[in-house]
Amino acid sequence: MKIFIKQLIIPVTLFLFSFSTMSADSVVQQWKQGLNGAKLTSYTGSVISSNSTLTVIKFCKNGRYSYNKEGSWSVPGTAGGASNNTINGVWDIQHNAKHVVLVYTTDKKEQGFFPIYLQSNGRVNIGGTAYAIQKNQAGC
Repeated sequence: MKIFIKQLIIPVTLFLFSFSTMSADSVVQQWKQGLNGAKLTSYTGSVISSNSTLTVIKFCKNGRYSYNKEGSWSVPGTAGGASNNTINGVWDIQHNAKHVVLVYTTDKKEQGFFPIYLQSNGRVNIGGTAYAIQKNQAGC
C-alpha cells in the first residue's frame, strides 16, 4: 500500500507543479501583451497644499520604456518649485516566487523590480502606485 501511495503522489505532485508553472507563464505573457505599447499615467495632487505629481510610463513594443515624473508645489505668497525626472531603459515581466513583477534595467545599468497587479477598478498597480492604462498609446 505504501508503494502505491508513493507512486501516486509523485506523478500528482509533478502534474501540479507543471500546471502552476504553465499558469504563471500564461499570466506573464498576458501582462507582456497588455503593457506592450501602452502608456500608463498616474496623477496625485492636493488643492490645500498646492502640490501635484504627474507620472507617465511608456512601454515601447521594442522592450524599452520611458518613465517621466513631473512635480510641482507652491505656497501662496511665499515659495514654489518644480522638478522633472526622466529615466529610460528596458523592461520585462517575470514571475518571482508568488508574484508577477515588472523588472527593469535603466540605461545607467541600475536594476530592480516592482510587484504588478490589476486593481478591481481596472487600474494597473505598480509598486503601490495606481496607473490608468491607455493601450497602444506609448508613441514609441
